[in-house]
Amino acid sequence: MKLIVKPKTKKEEKAIKTFLEDHSIDYLKLEEDAAVYEKASKTKPLTKKEKKILQSLDESIDFVNKYKKGKVKTKSLNELLNEL
Repeated sequence: MKLIVKPKTKKEEKAIKTFLEDHSIDYLKLEEDAAVYEKASKTKPLTKKEKKILQSLDESIDFVNKYKKGKVKTKSLNELLNEL
């Protein structure tokens, strides 16, 4: 029978090793292979449409933050319609 234990810390590993040795249980310690990471691919430059969306989003976030702080007041619906 095989039992696989993956301790998260060195302290847990030591406790498991001590337990196995105290109970005369044979064990085998296996090391996992290191994870292989590939280099991230280069990102494409943003298109005009994407840049415009990001800029609009930044402006919206700034407005909301200023509104929360009380630095900006919103216009009523009638004021917005009158401007059009």
